[in-house]
Amino acid sequence: MKFPRQVWSGSHLKNAPQLKRVTVKNKEEMVQWFNQFNGITNCYTTVYDFDDFVLNDYGKWHCVDSSVVLDRMFLDFDAHDRPLIEAYDDFCDVFTKFIRENIQFSAYFSGKGFHIVVYGEVVSDIRCIQSYYTELAKNYSTLDRTGIQPKRLRRLPLSLNLSTVTEDCKGYYCVPFPIDWLEKPLAQILEYASNSEIVKDCQAQIYGYDLVDWPKVKPIDMESEVMIELPEALGKIPIIPCLQNAITVENPSHMARVYLIQWYRDLLSLGIRDVTLEKRKEIVHLIMEELKVVASKPEMWLDWDENVTRKHVEWIVNKGYNAPGCNSVLIPSGYCVGKCWRYHE
Repeated sequence: MKFPRQVWSGSHLKNAPQLKRVTVKNKEEMVQWFNQFNGITNCYTTVYDFDDFVLNDYGKWHCVDSSVVLDRMFLDFDAHDRPLIEAYDDFCDVFTKFIRENIQFSAYFSGKGFHIVVYGEVVSDIRCIQSYYTELAKNYSTLDRTGIQPKRLRRLPLSLNLSTVTEDCKGYYCVPFPIDWLEKPLAQILEYASNSEIVKDCQAQIYGYDLVDWPKVKPIDMESEVMIELPEALGKIPIIPCLQNAITVENPSHMARVYLIQWYRDLLSLGIRDVTLEKRKEIVHLIMEELKVVASKPEMWLDWDENVTRKHVEWIVNKGYNAPGCNSVLIPSGYCVGKCWRYHE
C-alpha cells in the first residue's frame, strides 16, 4: 500500500451514525487506526492510490481526485440474493484464467463474496480499465458492475465483516485467498474465514508477473455512434450510466452525490435555474424520496443520514445548480463509462 491513503470505518447498520473518510499518513497510523476500529465497524480503504493530498478548511487531509494512480482493476464477486456458490464459481473461474495467463493479481474472500485486484500499467484514462472490465464482466453474472471508480472502497484484509456476525458473535473475516483453497469446497472456506486463529496467520499473496496492458480507447468524441444502454432506474427518476455507476456503492464520494442531486434537480426543474419557492420545496421533497430509495438498497450508502442529506439537497436546489457537463466535468473526472444518449458534440 502507498501512503498517505484514505480509509473509512463504517457501520453495516442503516441510519447508524457514520464517520467520515480519514487520511492515514503511514503504515504505523494505518495499523493504529485498524486496531481501533476492526470488529467495531467495517474497515475499508480506497482501491486506488493517490499522489497528492491537500488540507481542507477543517484541517483534514483529503486526496486530490485528479492525482489518482490508475494502475489496477477491482473485481467484486457478489451473489446478493442468490447462493454464494454462484459467486464462488465465477471467482474461481477468473482466478484460474489469470493464473493461466500469468496476469499479476491478488485475491480475497470478503466475508460475503470474493475480491480480485488485477495489476496493470498506469494509464491516464480510467476508460481503458473500464473497457477491459466490461468485456470480462459479460461472462460473469455475479461480477459487480460498479467496480471501476477512482474513489471506490474495498474491505481491508483481516477485518471482520460485521454484516455476517450471528447471534453467537461469530462472523466471517476478509481474508487473502491462497491458491490451494481452489481445491476446497465453499463450506471449508467459510469455516477458515470464521476462525480468528487461522485468519491472523493469513498472508496476502500476489500471483503472476505480467501487468495488464489495458486496451487503448478513443477519445469519447471519436467513439462509434453506438450508445451504451440506459441503466434501469433505482427509483422513479432515470439516471445516466456514469452517475449510477458512481453512486451504487457502500460509500459514494461527496462529489458523486452532489452531481446526482444536480442531475435530479435539472430533470425535475426542466433545467430552469430560477424556479419559485413552492417549486423548490416540491423538488427537494421528490429528490429526498428518490434518495431514500437509493439508500435502502443492500450494501449501498451505508453512511446515509437523512437530515444531513436534506441540508445538502436544499442548498443545491435553492442555488439552482445545474448538472455537470460531459466534456467539462464527467469525462475528465473519470465518471464516464461510455458514450450515452446525453453526450453531444
